[in-house]
Parts: sequence; structure tokens; C-alpha cells
Amino acid sequence: MKTQALLYYIGAFIFAGLIVLTLLQLHDLKYQMEAGVFIVVAALIYYGMVTLFFKGTRKTFLLVNALLAMFALAGIFFNSFIFGGH
Repeated sequence: MKTQALLYYIGAFIFAGLIVLTLLQLHDLKYQMEAGVFIVVAALIYYGMVTLFFKGTRKTFLLVNALLAMFALAGIFFNSFIFGGH
């Protein structure tokens, strides 16, 4: 089995498990939708990064990884400004 296919299967297993856990543990539809959107976005980023790693150039993959890291750090530090604080 190719490494790329293995990573796709692992991702499918992980994200399907997250969806099942979300449906079982969250009973309010609002929270289920919020968690579902997060899981779908995370899955799209995961599959996009796996595809980019195997089909793109190394420089592009590292650039996208660096941008994701900067967005994650910005989300940590500016969370209260973006989503409102209490």
C-alpha cells in the first residue's frame, strides 16, 4: 500500500471517529453543528496537506504549513478580539 493511501485511510478513520463522538456526546444541535463544521474544515485541511505533500513542491508544502502555524498562533493570542471576550 502506498503511503499516501495509508494516510488517507488513517485520516478517514480519525475524522469518522470524531463525527461519531460528536453525535454521541453533544445533544444540542447548535453544538453538534459547530463541532461538525470544525471537523469538516480540519479534514479538508488534512487531506489538502497530504495531497500537497505528495503532489506539490516541498517549498509550497512548507509555506502552507508556516501559514497554518501563524494562523494558529494568531488564533490563540487574538481569540478574544475575534470572537469576543467576557
